[in-house]
Amino acid sequence: MVAVTPVDPVGVGRAPRPRGWSIVFRGVSRDRAGVRVLHDIDLEVAAGRIAAIVGPSGCGASTLLRLATGAERCDAGTVQVEGRAGAAAPRLPMVADRVAAPRFGRVRASITAVARHAGVVDPDLETDRLCEIVGLDAPDAAVSRLALGDRQRWAVARVLASRPRALLLDDALAALHTTARAQTRDRLVRELRERGVTTLWATRDTAEGAAVADDLVVMDEGRIIARGSPTEVYGRVGDAAVAEVLGPVSTVPGIVEGAVVEVWGQRLPLAGTAHDGHCEVVVRPENVMLVAADAPGVDAIVRDTTFLGSVRRATVLTADGSRVMVEHPAERRLDHDARVRIALAPVPASVLSQD
Repeated sequence: MVAVTPVDPVGVGRAPRPRGWSIVFRGVSRDRAGVRVLHDIDLEVAAGRIAAIVGPSGCGASTLLRLATGAERCDAGTVQVEGRAGAAAPRLPMVADRVAAPRFGRVRASITAVARHAGVVDPDLETDRLCEIVGLDAPDAAVSRLALGDRQRWAVARVLASRPRALLLDDALAALHTTARAQTRDRLVRELRERGVTTLWATRDTAEGAAVADDLVVMDEGRIIARGSPTEVYGRVGDAAVAEVLGPVSTVPGIVEGAVVEVWGQRLPLAGTAHDGHCEVVVRPENVMLVAADAPGVDAIVRDTTFLGSVRRATVLTADGSRVMVEHPAERRLDHDARVRIALAPVPASVLSQD
């Protein structure tokens, strides 16, 4: 069941929106079965902002959210909600990827009851609006008979009906197929921003995290390894751990000379500082181009290719022994073992951090 936090009575579209609650983690650690799963987490989510947490399975994001709800206790540190900690802190509702459904009750009635309890002036109208936001087209169905994806939609609509000041989402749209997930995500984000709901949004889909976040937080092995705006964090390809979490990257040999790096006969500006000498340049597939046989670049042989809808992604083996991923237009097919020539796009290049 989704925890519900009553708030002051609010009329749909009539009263000023309530201010979101800030969420602050200070030196938070958590052990489970003698193993530390969170290490000294410091994180502030300002009122009304959406913080997306991404990371590999087991990174600790779900545990962090459970600590915020009070379902688990910190072994060290504190979690503050609107400046209050422990029993004095407001309880935060959470929607997880697996939603338990009640044996009895129907979609519309269950959402309307929560909206009425939260003091919404017209709970029936609010129920219709929320069902449209989450894409529920069977409001009179029994909740217990809903498919997992629709059960997630129902849980999100129900928690929104409670008029929360802060909200925790743990892969709450994971059961929706790609198009529906993106559409529901965008409508949900608009709703959260319009209401000023502070949101911690954990997701295994890094593209979703970047799409929804004011602040993007990358976690790995129970630690925060990067945080900032999605643009800032996505640009940190020079950090191997961050680059691995945020999507496929390739490394190719280069030589740094001052503020430029030479790769395959190309001279590119450096995105950051680096020591002169041999280095590994980190590149994303979208920054690798197929070029003409006489253009600057390197020869390569296609090893595999994948159709991704709007583009294709190929893995090629270069003449210098590097395996490089290339994104190219979907209409251009590359056969296995085809010979191609590739080059880097003329954008600032990042190199792996040198200790």
